[in-house]
Formats: sequence, structure tokens, C-alpha cells
Amino acid sequence: MALKDHSLDDKITAAAFAEFSEKGYTGASLRRIAERAGVTVGAIQTRYSSKDELFSSLLKPFLGEIEATFRRVKADYYSEGDGDFMARLKASVKHESEAILQLIFSNYEQARLLFYGSAGSSLENYFDALVASKIEESLLFFHGAGYAGIDEGLLGLLISVQFDSYRRIVGSCRDRETA
Repeated sequence: MALKDHSLDDKITAAAFAEFSEKGYTGASLRRIAERAGVTVGAIQTRYSSKDELFSSLLKPFLGEIEATFRRVKADYYSEGDGDFMARLKASVKHESEAILQLIFSNYEQARLLFYGSAGSSLENYFDALVASKIEESLLFFHGAGYAGIDEGLLGLLISVQFDSYRRIVGSCRDRETA
């Protein structure tokens, strides 16, 4: 069995990140990525079975951080704390918002690529699925806390707006960069 030459991996991923960031998933091409990296398309194809696999591999560490952040935030909601339910809820929501903003700005380029460059890829609906999961988890949380009469539509709308504001923050920073 031949050993795989990993000496080109960093060049390929750097070129791919630049190409996807500039052109988005649908506008990027393996040929241009190969040219940027100074390799052949075949060199890319021996490492990645498709353009989508290459794109997803660039965001995999960030997606792992998203999942870990949401697990920590979820645990915060369910922790027993001092004070009444609403005070704990307010503190948890504040902590969640801070954690998400920290995550976004610590991984700004990846967040920008996920939010604005993933159309056409297998990650195109990742953010929307994350929001839907947060809505579902919030409904379970409120029902478990005895708030069975909560307006599910309103809660979904509030969470959707909250998460859309994170996307808009990244978008407004991106718009300033290109101006």
C-alpha cells in the first residue's frame, strides 16, 4: 500500500478556502482551486471525493464547535440554580447569546462561509436546521418547566429572529469589508 503524500494538503485547503470564500460553493471550481494551490485537479480528487466533501471538510471543525457550544448552553438551561425560573431563564438566554456571538467572532471567516457561501452544498440548510432544533429544544424545555400553554408559534418566531440577527451581524461585517 502506497503512503499518501500529505505535503500538499495545506496548500489545497488554503486555496479551497479562498476560492469558496470569494465565489461561494456554487461559483467555486476545483480547477481554480487546483491552480491556486499549484496542484492538479487529480491531486485534489485523491483527497476528496467531491467538491462538496472538500467544502464540508473546511467547515467541519467549526461545525464541531457549534455542536459543543450548543451542548454547553443546553446544560446551562437545565442546571438547577438559585432564584426563580424567569431569573434563571434570563441568565441562561444572556449566556447563550454571549456564547454564540463569541463562537461567531472567534470563527468569523468560517461563519461567513457557512452563512453566505454554502448555497448548493450539503451544508446549505445547516443553519436553518440548527434554528429548528433550537426551537424544538426550547419547546421541550418550557413544557418540562410546566409552561405547557406557551405560544409555540411566537416562541419559534422569537428564536428565528434571534438567530437571524446573528446571520445579519456577520452579513453587515462582510458588507463593510467589501465597501
